[in-house]
Amino acid sequence: MSPDQIDELLHKGIEAAEKGYIHSAQVFLGQVAEQRKTPEVSSYLAYCLAKGQGRIHAAAKMCRESLKREPNNSLHYLILGRILLMSGNKGKAIDTFRQGLRTSPNPKIINELKKLGLRKPAVLKALKRNHVVNRALGRAFNLLGLR
Repeated sequence: MSPDQIDELLHKGIEAAEKGYIHSAQVFLGQVAEQRKTPEVSSYLAYCLAKGQGRIHAAAKMCRESLKREPNNSLHYLILGRILLMSGNKGKAIDTFRQGLRTSPNPKIINELKKLGLRKPAVLKALKRNHVVNRALGRAFNLLGLR
């Protein structure tokens, strides 16, 4: 297989994964992985593993290994964050997305963070965000249009 064909398969695999066609993405990326096992291919295969087969822990491990190999590639942070979201770990996912943005601005990470939404700061910063007083003041300020 020529390098151009491998690049085309890689592009098709990434596009399929981004659109949610996980089975097709696995097929394309599997063919690419036979020829060229890069951290990018491993990360996308990990995403397909988590999304398609529900093997989230194995996928997160694969993605972390790719991160070790290429720590300055924000793509790995994006995919790891998505995997963490699938596992229900929203806090760690947001931290991972933010780490990825520190390495390089990635519009896909920004979109993921926008989907999650931003929380407004606590009214009284001295108290925890889930404290009864903070919650009550937050609701009251919202009703009054002050937030």
